Amino acid sequence: MTREEIAKKIRWPLIIWIFGFINIGAMLPQLYKILINKSVEGLSLEMFIIYLLVQVAFSLNGYFKRDKVLMICLGLSAFISTIIISLFFIY
Repeated sequence: MTREEIAKKIRWPLIIWIFGFINIGAMLPQLYKILINKSVEGLSLEMFIIYLLVQVAFSLNGYFKRDKVLMICLGLSAFISTIIISLFFIY
């Protein structure tokens, strides 16, 4: 059985979309906590900047390779990271 056949059998495109949205959702509790507490104490600005750079790079990679999952999911994750970074300067 080829890898393409395995991917089709296990519905790989659906699985990767699900994990893409899990990636987006993983940062939402942190964003919620920041908005509720109006505090970024204990968070690392440098870490979120690195996350943002990685997310933008992979989103652009998705754009150039015409991979919608990478482009959309990492682009949305980069958006959330940008909001969190902005809140560092607001709070």
